Amino acid sequence: MPAPEIATHAIVLGYEPRGDRFISYRILSSERGALNVLVRRSSKPGAQTAIDLFDEGEYRIELKPGSVSGFLKEAQIIRRRTELAKRYRAFEFAARFAKLILSNPTHNENLDGIFTLMTKGLDSWEQGKDAASIYLKCLYLYCRDEGYPVKEEWAAQMPTDERASVARTLNQPPQETADDPDAVKGAIDSLERYLRDHTHIRLGSRLAH
Repeated sequence: MPAPEIATHAIVLGYEPRGDRFISYRILSSERGALNVLVRRSSKPGAQTAIDLFDEGEYRIELKPGSVSGFLKEAQIIRRRTELAKRYRAFEFAARFAKLILSNPTHNENLDGIFTLMTKGLDSWEQGKDAASIYLKCLYLYCRDEGYPVKEEWAAQMPTDERASVARTLNQPPQETADDPDAVKGAIDSLERYLRDHTHIRLGSRLAH
């Protein structure tokens, strides 16, 4: 008896080969969180896979009962973020945040917020806004939405001038260039240390793509 099929709106956040016959995709579903889906490689020489990293669309999956893994039956891509692939720095930060999402459980009560945050981040990275500032903002909002007192335990402990710079980055819409790139880099390093030392959030290992 075949496994039941589900239809879901999702974004591809990672993939890696599984032997010679399959590619395993990690997708973020707006209804179910992170899922693993297998796609059979084409036997035709030089054939390209139909879906790519950060593709967003409607996916039909044969999902094993009680599992987060299955086989991709069909994908209707509605958004290919081709410009993002041309922006190396933006692509690297997008992959960095994607691996964090995939390395942590997605609870139902936070799922809408996580999916929206990932989508807005990808949109801003693709539009050419300052990649590091977007990552800092995504990291901060993710930590806050997971229930950690990041404002009180992390931001409030920063030196006054650094805190003011970070507050501007977090509160204003993303810009093409950061007001103070060194301050943004320092804040990212500091916030990632806070995540490692004071939360259960895992930064994850490097994505295969």
